[in-house]
Amino acid sequence: MSEPTISFIVSVHNCVELTRKMIQTLFDTVNLENHEVILIDDASTDETPDFLVSISHRCRVLRNAENLGFSKSNNRAAQAATGDLLLFLNNDLELVSGWLEPMLNLNKPHLKVGAVGNIQRNYATGLVDHAGIFFDLNGMPTHAWKNRKRLPPHKWSERTAITGACFLIRRSLFNSLDGFSEDYRNGMEDVDLCARIKEQGYRLLVSHESVIRHHISRSPGRHDHNDQNSNLFKERWSQTMRSYGSKEWPSQYFHRYARYWWRMDPKLALKALWMLLRFRSA
Repeated sequence: MSEPTISFIVSVHNCVELTRKMIQTLFDTVNLENHEVILIDDASTDETPDFLVSISHRCRVLRNAENLGFSKSNNRAAQAATGDLLLFLNNDLELVSGWLEPMLNLNKPHLKVGAVGNIQRNYATGLVDHAGIFFDLNGMPTHAWKNRKRLPPHKWSERTAITGACFLIRRSLFNSLDGFSEDYRNGMEDVDLCARIKEQGYRLLVSHESVIRHHISRSPGRHDHNDQNSNLFKERWSQTMRSYGSKEWPSQYFHRYARYWWRMDPKLALKALWMLLRFRSA
């Protein structure tokens, strides 16, 4: 069988130096001969348009006349894509050698894998920022393994959600789910999509062998709509996600404070311990 083709999709808005570095690391780490790179400029006002023109012989470049945000920009690019797989990438990432293959190795349709993510280290601190997403007792998402020095054990893990910053999915599945919900604005779109993927019975995996670096939340306007996004997600999904939270939160609470045990809330620690003991004896 021939190898699947990949459409790498990067939505950018300003931050030209981050975009320049990210694209260079993509060129350096992936043989793009049989793949395509689609860059969509979300109405940048800095030097981004000029930079994208300078590399347009190696990429497909789209441009929004106005700032549309993460969901609409990525959906527009996905509609223009031709690859079997879509790989969404933030423009504030730095990729390293060998990051792609472990993600592709986990993409097993016959095992009902819907999407694959990876480990992202905080560029400034070197600590893990993301190793998948778990849910708390209120059905709201939190990054797993955050602020840990070491990587999680084993080669991969199954999670309830993964971040859209580096997100591999079959184009056919993405289209069947109507892509990212455009009701959100620069937040929660990825978690909402993961909830719909799970609802269809697919699995979400995180490769521990694929590790990249992330300049956290550097995009302009990244947090401008946090409250509205959280309220919308809560309205749509928190009831469903509470069932995952009751299983995931207790152990994740201890993982989160493993290096800072003195910061634990004693009441929450006792609650997490009680829940762990209850599930173990059930």
